[in-house]
Amino acid sequence: MNFYLIILFLHILGTAGIFLGLGIEGITLKFLNRASTTEQLLNWRPSIKFLRITFSISTVLLLLPGIYMVIEVWNWTGWVIMGLIILVVLSGTGSMTGKKIGEVMKSLSNSDVSLLAEAKEKLSAPYLIKVFKIKIFIVAGTIFIMTLKTDWIASIAVIVVSSLIGLLITGVSSKKQVVT
Repeated sequence: MNFYLIILFLHILGTAGIFLGLGIEGITLKFLNRASTTEQLLNWRPSIKFLRITFSISTVLLLLPGIYMVIEVWNWTGWVIMGLIILVVLSGTGSMTGKKIGEVMKSLSNSDVSLLAEAKEKLSAPYLIKVFKIKIFIVAGTIFIMTLKTDWIASIAVIVVSSLIGLLITGVSSKKQVVT
């Protein structure tokens, strides 16, 4: 059995985990915004915990096999370094949004119903949805550069274009929500 293929499988499994986590994050954000009671908000605590676990395991599955493949096969090329930068950026944005949601949920579990309006306002902050949508496009762009094994310039261009498409999509969807 080829050890490299096992490592590659683990790396791909990490990518699948990131997409699983993004899907759960999107569903969670949608239902947190739809909740009309404190109890409904608190019912989503398990999915938030699952998100943390999923993203943590997926990050390890991306990083450790990825480093092995870089050392053994690919070296530190443009697409590799860009992928690593994106992993750090996504981890930072995920931590930032996760921390914000976690703080709101913690404040609800330690209080009465009176904080529901404040919690709903924080959870429906437009940046949470915007950051989520942009992350999807950045991850897709990262998979693109990993598949094509692009040089520095192409890697940067793909990530910039992916980010801009994500920004454009969030801008269009924000305007739709205002109109309807």
